[in-house]
Amino acid sequence: MIPPGIRRKQYFVDRGLQLRFARFVILFVFASSILTGLVVFFTSFFLLGERLAQVYPQGRLESIFRWVYGAFFIDMLVIVPFIFYGAIVFSHRIAGPLPKIYQSLRNIGQGNFDVKLVLRKHDELRELADVINEMAKNLKERDSKK
Repeated sequence: MIPPGIRRKQYFVDRGLQLRFARFVILFVFASSILTGLVVFFTSFFLLGERLAQVYPQGRLESIFRWVYGAFFIDMLVIVPFIFYGAIVFSHRIAGPLPKIYQSLRNIGQGNFDVKLVLRKHDELRELADVINEMAKNLKERDSKK
C-alpha cells in the first residue's frame, strides 16, 4: 500500500494500454486541431478573401498564408509533447491500479478472501476496487458458513 500523499515515480505501469491511450488522445487532438484550423481558414478566406485580395497583392497573400501554415505546424510540434505527457499522466490513473486489481482477483480466485484492495485517492477505478472488496467479503462470509 502506498501511504497517502506519496506519488508513484513510475508512470508506465501498463505500457501498451497507456501508449494506445496516448496515441488516441494525440490523434484526437490533432484531428480536432486540423478540423478547427480548416474551419477558421475557410471561414476567414470566404469572408475576408475578396477584401484581402483588394488590399494585398496576390504574392503577398500567398506569403501570409504560408506563414500561417508554418506557424500552425510549429505550434502543433511544440504542443504534441505536452499532450503526450498529459495523456500518459491521465492514463496512469487508469492503468496504475490494474496490477493491484489483477493480483487481488488472482488471490480471490485461489481462495484467499482476505483481500483488501486499496487504491490511491485519484485513481479512476476506485469503484471497481470497492466492488472487488465487497465481493471478497461476501465470499469469505459464504465460505465461513460452510
